[in-house]
Parts: sequence; C-alpha cells; structure tokens
Amino acid sequence: MGALPTDPAVRLTAADLLDTEPEVAFDRITRLAARIIGVPVSLVSILDTDRQFFKSQVGLPEIWAERRQTPLSHSFCQHVVASGEPLVVDDARSHPLVRDNLAIDELGVEAYLGVPIRTPDGDVIGSLCAIDHTPRQWTADDRSAVEDLVAMLGTELVLREEVRFRREAEEQAQLLSHEMTHRVKNSLAAVQAIVSLSLRSKQSAEAICPVLLERLGSLAKTQSLVMESDGRGALFAAILASEIQPYDVGARIRVQGPDIWIAPGDAVTIGMILHELAMNAAKYGALAPGREGTIDIDWQESRSEEEGRRLRLTWRETARFQASATLETDGAEASGFGSQLLDKLIVRQLAGRIDRDWSDRGLVFTADFAISEPKSA
Repeated sequence: MGALPTDPAVRLTAADLLDTEPEVAFDRITRLAARIIGVPVSLVSILDTDRQFFKSQVGLPEIWAERRQTPLSHSFCQHVVASGEPLVVDDARSHPLVRDNLAIDELGVEAYLGVPIRTPDGDVIGSLCAIDHTPRQWTADDRSAVEDLVAMLGTELVLREEVRFRREAEEQAQLLSHEMTHRVKNSLAAVQAIVSLSLRSKQSAEAICPVLLERLGSLAKTQSLVMESDGRGALFAAILASEIQPYDVGARIRVQGPDIWIAPGDAVTIGMILHELAMNAAKYGALAPGREGTIDIDWQESRSEEEGRRLRLTWRETARFQASATLETDGAEASGFGSQLLDKLIVRQLAGRIDRDWSDRGLVFTADFAISEPKSA
C-alpha cells in the first residue's frame, strides 16, 4: 500500500460518502455480514449531523430501503460513532442506551452489533452493523467477523483516498505544465509591453536602453524572489514590487499596505496571482496602449478563529475608454485561461473569494484568501 496523502484537501471524509449511489464494494460487505453471521439485516451506516445514511443495506423494510436514511431518532449507529467503540446490544428493549430508540418498533431492531468505520486518518464516520429481529446473544465469533469485514472496508477507503490523491497530483501537474506554457507566452507579451511603454517616453535610444534593460531584468528578479525564498518567506510588498516594476510608469501605479510576511509556499502562488493581474492590465486594462490608466493596489491582513490568517487584496484599475469596449475585450479575457488560473489559485489553492466589478471607469478586483503563518526568522 502506498503512502497516505498528507494534503487535507484530498482526505476522505463522511461527506464524500453521503448521498452517493450504491456500490458493489460496499454491497459485498453487507451481504457477507448477513450471510456469515446469519442475520436478516446488515448496514453500512454513515453519520451526518442529523441523520444516518445507508451507503449499503441488506434486509431493511422497503420504505427505509428506498429512503436509504433515517433520522438519528432511529439510529443505534450514532452511539458507535460517538464512542468510537463497538456497540453490542443483545436485547434492545432492556438496554439502557437504546431502549427508547424508535428503530426498535419501526425497523424491528431487537439485537444490534455495530463496529466503527474509520477513515484512513482515524476519524470515525459510521458503522458496519448486524441486526436481528429477535433478542440474541452475540458471540465472540460474530464480533470478530464484523471486525474483519470492517478491516476489508478500511482497505477500500484507503484505496479511494490514494486514487483521489493521485488524481489531484495529476491535475496539479497538468496545471503546472499549462501554467509554464502560459507564462512563456506571457513573458513574450511582457517584453512587448515593456518596450512599448519605454518607447512612449519619447526619449532617445541611448536613454531608453538602460531603463529598458532594467525593466526586463526585473522579470527575472521576480522569479528569483518568488521561487527561491529563504526559510522565512518574503514580504507581500516585495513580491508585488517585483511583479509591477516593469510596468510602473511614474505615478500610474500606487500601492499601499502594511508589512505582511508571506510563507514560501504561499509566496509562489501569490507571485503567480500578481503576475496575472499585471499582465492583464498591460494587455487589456489600465496599462494597455492608448488607455492612459492608473492602478491603485492596497492590501490588509486579518485573523479570526473561524478562518485563520487571511489577506485581502484590492486592485483598482481606472482607464479612459468606453465601457462597451472594456466589457467586449476584457470579457473575452475573463473567460480565458488567465481568469481561470486566478480562480484556481485564489479559490482552490488559497481557500479564497474573488469579486470582479466592471464599469465604464475600469475594474475593481478584490480577492480575500487564506495565508499560512510564516516561519520564524
């Protein structure tokens, strides 16, 4: 068996099994439980906040088999999940924990043997249970059989998590490959934009040359700053400066915000985000040829118990052009890879939110996303 995923985004949870279709792997487990132990009913029950969902079932009354769930008022399995231990009930009507449970009369649960189902990282999400319609003394062999079947089910869950992890890794690799191709194309576009901005200054070639070389060099410095951070990371302002420096013509770009340290892993993603925003501004927005626009950039950090450490970025572009032209040109870009990449980076990788507000004056782009704690200096 391969190593388990460490990324919380790919770990299996109860939510991944709730309200899903029946599957052969689970149905095989419940059929074996009913056959080996000799019971009329066997369930793979997954617990939600207010109900239990039957991922698989054998022998339930038709109405409950069709619904594939019951409220917790009809659940013995909730006690297995709550304790994380097997629950053995020989006679439900006299058992102090469940004697008032509605499943006794409505589902015919007179005897119950349930063993917890755990995800690969140890969370209890449900129960595999055997149910009899008459009181019964469960034997050690009965319990051992259910535990063996739960172990088989655990192997299935591990495989599912590993498949998800590998699929996620493949998607990330494809995204990286696409991004590298995209960035090569953008680098060429960046060179063209930088040359265009430099030539518009109407200076002599001798005066333009060193400035032009400095702007082109800043593209390389951006990559070094983002990709080769020290153990602590980098300041957000420094990442931003590296990305916008090639386009900063006088007072057309204004920035304001506190010193915020960004962890190395987040710095790479944030550098990509700022790179896309600057490139779009140079190609389609306030810095595009003929638009004579300005950009105001500000950022703030926040913290809360619910969402942790977050950064709010506001990117305001103001340009002198008609709204119809803006929406026609920028609308096309909004559906392109650059916009899709921003959504993936901010929403998916940084658990963030995006708001784009277009008007005849330009664009207000607001992003709020999670950032990790930086390492100590």
